[in-house]
Amino acid sequence: MFGPGGVLFLLRHEMLLIWRNFRATGKGRHVRRIIFYSLMIALLGFGGYWVARLLSEVTPEPTPLMLGAVGAAFVILFSLMLSQALMLITESLYQRGDLDLLLSSPVPLWRVLIVRMSAIAINVGLLYLILTGAVFVWLPYFGGWAWMSFAPSVLLLTLFATAAGLVLARVMFATIGPRNTRTIAQILASLVGAAFFIATQIPRLTEDETRAQAMRELFERAVPILGDASSPISLPARAAFGIGVDFWIWALVSLAAFILAVWWYASNFAADAAAISGVGGRKRRVARAAQKMQSGVRQTLVRKEWRLLRRDPLLLSQILLPLLYFIPLFAVFGSRFGDQGFDRISAAGFASAFVLMLTSFAASLAWLTVSAEDAPDLIASAPVSRDEIDNAKALAAAVPSVALLLPPAIGAAIFVTPAAGFWMVIGGAAAIISTCLIAIWHQTPGSRKQFRRRTRGSLMLNFGRSFVALGWIGATGLAVSGWAIFAILPALVSLGLLLALHESRPPVAERGAAL
Repeated sequence: MFGPGGVLFLLRHEMLLIWRNFRATGKGRHVRRIIFYSLMIALLGFGGYWVARLLSEVTPEPTPLMLGAVGAAFVILFSLMLSQALMLITESLYQRGDLDLLLSSPVPLWRVLIVRMSAIAINVGLLYLILTGAVFVWLPYFGGWAWMSFAPSVLLLTLFATAAGLVLARVMFATIGPRNTRTIAQILASLVGAAFFIATQIPRLTEDETRAQAMRELFERAVPILGDASSPISLPARAAFGIGVDFWIWALVSLAAFILAVWWYASNFAADAAAISGVGGRKRRVARAAQKMQSGVRQTLVRKEWRLLRRDPLLLSQILLPLLYFIPLFAVFGSRFGDQGFDRISAAGFASAFVLMLTSFAASLAWLTVSAEDAPDLIASAPVSRDEIDNAKALAAAVPSVALLLPPAIGAAIFVTPAAGFWMVIGGAAAIISTCLIAIWHQTPGSRKQFRRRTRGSLMLNFGRSFVALGWIGATGLAVSGWAIFAILPALVSLGLLLALHESRPPVAERGAAL
């Protein structure tokens, strides 16, 4: 149990790996991270105190209305947990790189998988444990014992969501194969996570009266389903209210579902792991002879970066996924344009939102092209200057971003005013160039597999990058709205911060050594 290969030994190892994802490295970062966590704990404790105080004054009554509301909350939490669980499951298979070691170790495969999936469930429920703990630690102090079943019911939901993620991953292995599962599973997880946000923004596309009527109709249809005390669907909500033995039934269902899902997942794990280990092992067949670099070093490097992105659909999906969050916003602007046309204020809001989206898109591409180099030794030994390499890589990130900028800018020039399109091009181009320059000056080397952790680093650098982007966003909005003279101030702020980031950049030798 406690010795090498035991359950607790393996679980401790998994927890250490999870902790390394949150732990800061580097001189001075450990102290700053402790200060940050201390402030967050104090803030959560303060908020939890007042929430617990309000809850203790309310008696939880399992009426159909209350059961429906809690059931809807559980459905939302389940979708978010399922998204995270599916993402972590695919990462543990494809990105950990220890499948061969697992299959060759003397530790029983069932023990390894039950520990690893338990660690995934803990990782999924960690955020909700912190949030609920900030409230429920105060409830006994105010006498709110009637609400105490909610926290463990939510945590049991993490086991159920992890079980659903395991079943879904296993089904995809059997139907579409391991090569496609890696891409489809993470895209699906991302879409499930984004679906809730997009769904909440759909009512904004309608008028106030129509929106209120639609929400009432939706709620009236959901309450009989989620609030039916005799339905199995309401079991998690009834467990949260502590009705009879429903909590223990929910605990038994969650644990049984988790154990059965792990057992079914492990039943064919060896064959799946062998197939996964072979993903990417097949050599590509060269269709034609390698061509000489007649177009020059810069064009060759740009094409190389674009080719690498095109070969990785999963990475492309992670880059393009944040654009989904802007769809409701652009739909709102589109509905206004269809009803009454764009005025300068609406055009300014659209331009600011689009520059924000472009900045996020350019930052993701710039990190991949500049910092996430797969062959740093080869690049460092090439007879090309470091600046020329960095400029070519930044150009590979800037060109798609500018291509994304031009269509809406042309539309603004046609349907609003030519000046609006002009200022949108200027503001968007300035934001893209600033983002690419910062990516060159302050490189954070890493693997492409670490794309979702690319922003972890210096807190001051992240603040500086954010404020530079906000300056250009504000300047674009003011200029498009007709107040171009006032746009000078946020533009100067961005330029000043950009100059400060330039002066604080590490020497070229250090950047080359980091790569």
